[in-house]
Amino acid sequence: MKIKALRAWAVVCLSALTATAAYRASADDASANATAAKPDKTYTGTIVSVDSKEHLLDVKGFPFNSKKFNVGDTCTYTIVGQDTGAIGDLRPGQKVTVGYQDAHGVLVADRVTQQPMRDEGMVKAINPTTQTLTLHVGVMDKTFQLPTDCEVSLRGDKSGTVADIQPGNHVLITYEVPNGKTTARQIAQTSETFTGDLTAIDLDQKTMKAKAMFATKKFNVGDDCAVVINGKPNGKLTDLRPGQSLTFSYDNINGVNVVNRIAPANGSGSAVAENK
Repeated sequence: MKIKALRAWAVVCLSALTATAAYRASADDASANATAAKPDKTYTGTIVSVDSKEHLLDVKGFPFNSKKFNVGDTCTYTIVGQDTGAIGDLRPGQKVTVGYQDAHGVLVADRVTQQPMRDEGMVKAINPTTQTLTLHVGVMDKTFQLPTDCEVSLRGDKSGTVADIQPGNHVLITYEVPNGKTTARQIAQTSETFTGDLTAIDLDQKTMKAKAMFATKKFNVGDDCAVVINGKPNGKLTDLRPGQSLTFSYDNINGVNVVNRIAPANGSGSAVAENK
């Protein structure tokens, strides 16, 4: 009887231990699943440093706080102007949003998305000595550094250089801020051009016509149109005279040519100034 009782008790204990182990395993699985299913946190800021060898990323947010991330092996990257990205495409000065997991204080990034910073306006000046470009944006001027590898795209998807960008041009600049310096990475012209002889100008209606070979175009002058004299966009419409050879930068808005820059055509740099 005692042996049977001991056997019965052993069976009961074994069953209890098995149930406890199963419960713990189930709880551990549930906890693991809960951790895996935990949604990402996000953090947006400017890259301070990136170590592609050690897979480390330091990002500074606003105003002064920063976070350091361990970049996961399966981290995905979305880089402006690229179909695919890698950690090697990241550099200080880029604005990014990092998706990450916080594992007991260790921040593990699983996606990094570059946030493009862009300004559009009129080129006010270009200084080859300091390698800077001043852009008039709204009611203020903003200065950009011009690195040697800055990409320039002209109208019609043509590649160009910084030398192709002139004061008075309307451009879209994509930039970064390495070491706090606003640095142009891409400059894109946003206007078409037409070169011809001025045939008529109406100062009251702010319209003008120009002819080149067999083509004639009518232009409506925008309020912020730059009239370039001696390389500076500070001229006036009253400085213009019929017969001058001019280059017009304009946007075609539903069939209406809105001009935003007027400058002497190549080879006639002083034509406007002479008729002041």
